[in-house]
Amino acid sequence: MLLTSSLSSPAATAAPAFTWGMCGHPSPSQALWSDYPTQFATLGHRGLKTYRFDVALTGDSGTATTTLQALGSLSKAYHITLHPILYVPFTWGDATDSGKYPNTDAGLEAQGYDRVYPIAREFAGSIHDWELENELSLRKGFKSGVGGSAGDYATPLAHQWAAVLRGMSRAIHDAGTQTGQPLRTVVDTVYADFGLVPFLEAQGVVVDKLAYHYYYGAGTSPYRVSTPSGTIDVFAEMHKIGKPVIVNELNAAEIYAPLQGKPYDDAKALISLKTHIEYLLSQKDANIEGAEFYELYDEPRKNAAESNFGFLTDPAHPKTQLLLGTVYACGRLSPGERATLIARGLFTEASLAARLALCPSGQP
Repeated sequence: MLLTSSLSSPAATAAPAFTWGMCGHPSPSQALWSDYPTQFATLGHRGLKTYRFDVALTGDSGTATTTLQALGSLSKAYHITLHPILYVPFTWGDATDSGKYPNTDAGLEAQGYDRVYPIAREFAGSIHDWELENELSLRKGFKSGVGGSAGDYATPLAHQWAAVLRGMSRAIHDAGTQTGQPLRTVVDTVYADFGLVPFLEAQGVVVDKLAYHYYYGAGTSPYRVSTPSGTIDVFAEMHKIGKPVIVNELNAAEIYAPLQGKPYDDAKALISLKTHIEYLLSQKDANIEGAEFYELYDEPRKNAAESNFGFLTDPAHPKTQLLLGTVYACGRLSPGERATLIARGLFTEASLAARLALCPSGQP
């Protein structure tokens, strides 16, 4: 696709109710991710309102509590909503949680419940959406087909995970009942895995909100995604599930080019990102509450694709991806950053002004 005026935003009408956020990996042991205030200051400056991150409920869970407390203070200061992803010992293959439970479905359910309930109850007043694990459907042996139907998950591993998630979801809803807070469980899907939620619900898992990981190229339309089982419409499939949706990983598929032996093309990736942002905002089928970019910083220690997801090279060096995200999130842009967006062909002066005119009065 060429950099033409077809990429320009439509004339200003009315901004949709849509919340933009970012994924990160806060950790006191990793220099890149240990500076929590800088991460939240960046989100606040750029208009990003949610922060998705990992929480491992292992050991005595003291680290998880400390992390949530630290991030909770910053979330209040910057008016950013926390979206934790919960992991339990079975994530790493420990079915018995160091011998606390039998290696049975009942034991797995108890592990999920007991690990999650104290955390969900303690932080119920400040965290309402709790994601249950991450990309389970990509685990080897989890599904037998493309994932579009509940029957594709009739595997021993999927049934074990259903037991874990049954306990996790029950814990969150019990914590919500006990505290009077509107807690919700979130389960993510990828590609064509729209049969996962019906499968889990048939196993007694309570799923309140659907998450989707959205990585498509500039030439791919989400209304016509090809799978081995045929063509699907991503937004129509979301609508069929009938739940509110968050696209909680969003970036360009072009980032994966090095894994296919091709060079990474940043200009094409930016076109892709802008194109698919516009798809998300203009579609009418799914009840999409918001999207979260993946991820805040580049991680050079990872492979050629995984290392390049960042919207900043490091805390001091924003990439054009961050500037593009800032436009839609109604954050702050310097005159030089606006000029960069125009020079890269992502906007004309008129289309950028029209897009920014959709922001609330006084922003950015």
